[in-house]
Amino acid sequence: MPKITEVAEESIWGGLFLFTGNLSSLLILAIGSIIVARLLGPENYGIYSLSLIIPSIILGFLDLGINSALTRFSAKLRAEGKQHLVACMLKAGFAFKLAMSTAAFLVCFFLSDFLAYLLLRRPEMGFFVKLASPLILFQTLYATLSSSFIGLDMMKDNAVVMNIQAVVKTVLCPLFIVFFGVAGAVAGHVSSYALAGLLGFLSLFKIYRNGQSCSGFSSLKMMLGYGFPLYLSAVLSYIISQYQTLVLAFFASNTEIGNFTAAMTLSTAISALTFPLVVLFPAFSKLESSDLRMFFRLSVKYTALLIVPASTALAVLSKDIIYLIYGRSYSLAPSFLSLYVLTFLYAGIGSAVLSYFFNGTGETGVVFKSNLINLIVFLPLASALTMLYRVPGLIIALLVSGIFPLFYGLFVAKKKFQAEIDALASIKIYAASFISAIVALAFTIFLRNSLINVVFCGLIFVLAYLTLLSLIGGISAYDLENFELMFRNKSLWFIIKPIIKYEKKLLAKVETRGKQKY
Repeated sequence: MPKITEVAEESIWGGLFLFTGNLSSLLILAIGSIIVARLLGPENYGIYSLSLIIPSIILGFLDLGINSALTRFSAKLRAEGKQHLVACMLKAGFAFKLAMSTAAFLVCFFLSDFLAYLLLRRPEMGFFVKLASPLILFQTLYATLSSSFIGLDMMKDNAVVMNIQAVVKTVLCPLFIVFFGVAGAVAGHVSSYALAGLLGFLSLFKIYRNGQSCSGFSSLKMMLGYGFPLYLSAVLSYIISQYQTLVLAFFASNTEIGNFTAAMTLSTAISALTFPLVVLFPAFSKLESSDLRMFFRLSVKYTALLIVPASTALAVLSKDIIYLIYGRSYSLAPSFLSLYVLTFLYAGIGSAVLSYFFNGTGETGVVFKSNLINLIVFLPLASALTMLYRVPGLIIALLVSGIFPLFYGLFVAKKKFQAEIDALASIKIYAASFISAIVALAFTIFLRNSLINVVFCGLIFVLAYLTLLSLIGGISAYDLENFELMFRNKSLWFIIKPIIKYEKKLLAKVETRGKQKY
């Protein structure tokens, strides 16, 4: 068990660092998106969202695994003392990405009208697609810089670039909308990546220019050899994410798409909770046999303890949150949000952990097969259900298609590693979350003010959940000891400490009552 505790502490430390850095940029972007959504209204917000689809689709196919390779080899070569090869690797990677993105930008720019008709069924949007096409160049630079910074341990620079992009977008988009409408929103979005990418490149330039003479072709070949298998797996997931926007463009109205985009933006609050789980990737690679099985079991339980109630609370309070943030004109968004956050409830049976588990144990083929299963189920289902029910149909397709790869992953984890989830603990977490939701929902009936509902009913939900969790055995004294070991002396300890104290008191009372019965 000491081995698991040590790995868990390292994972928590890295996760907190990623969480705080990512959270600041997400909060800034959230503020900006709310302002943009209010200024544009549902229909124009839908047009703005559609304008970015085609460049985003093209972007997803350009990487070929180079970004992952830059992260890995930058770190590996530095550890081996081969600094000159790091610069060579960076040069080869950036040159390749620049060539690919330039060619793709030209195609998108000159064929914008045709692509708008072919993919969006809106030929009148050719101008907006043309305006968004430089995003292919600048977002490629931005993403490549981020991967390089991580590999070079330049986390501070990476955080700075992320926040520059967020701040510039939040400032420029509303300003440009006042003068240019939807076109201004697109221009502000593109400008944010341009400025952040160029400033980030300046901070990397000192290393980038110091490479000795070496074979760029050999470096590129090595990066493609490593990154391409990972790229194929990522492409499957990317196809799903982009296909859902295309199928909406075919069957849903601009207003519906605007409402769905608003709901998706708010769902990033849950995504922010799952983002730090990337630290589980290296954590799983450090453990073997029984330690690995135990760490998997605890990882699923502890992520479920946070993600399941957060998703449930967001679903219950969706109407008040949407109206408070976006206004009542986004009348469809609450139902979209309530339905979509159900996808996060799969965390209770391992959805948030499985991919990191298999990547960490070297079973990348399982991740590829899982993504392939998801794709095979999702594509026909999404087409049929979106055509019949538009946005709700698409969300149902996402929910259904996500079940099959999840159970496949659980089956392989059990068969190859004897790793299983704690099913009873997950059931208790679901029960505590759903009962708390009912309690909070009852109060929303009597309270009519959205702000009061969000604050008061949110607090009621949290209190009910924390209380029920101990009363029905969803959390144990062993879990609380682990939390103390992992979070003590960390930045969030002042929040975790009173919660642990409260849970300990409840557990003590439950134990005392149990002894009195016998």
